[in-house]
Amino acid sequence: MGHQELYWSRPRKFGRGSRSCRVCSNQHGLIRKYGLSKCSQCFRQYAKDIGFIKLNLMIFLQRIIQGIYPMKNHDTFLYIK
Repeated sequence: MGHQELYWSRPRKFGRGSRSCRVCSNQHGLIRKYGLSKCSQCFRQYAKDIGFIKLNLMIFLQRIIQGIYPMKNHDTFLYIK
């Protein structure tokens, strides 16, 4: 048995080898959260088209303090004034 017969001989039904990016078929840096199945490079390229926004943590915390975004505390939403 040579290298060609053994290289891709076992079936890839689960694990990292079975998943790839749906855009470029890359297997590295795969983002599977929310069913994206995109590599990190393709995600950065298409994030705005999908609807993701880049959020600065300091601006987000300032808006929470101003009461623009709700803060979840147990089962109720608290708006800080």
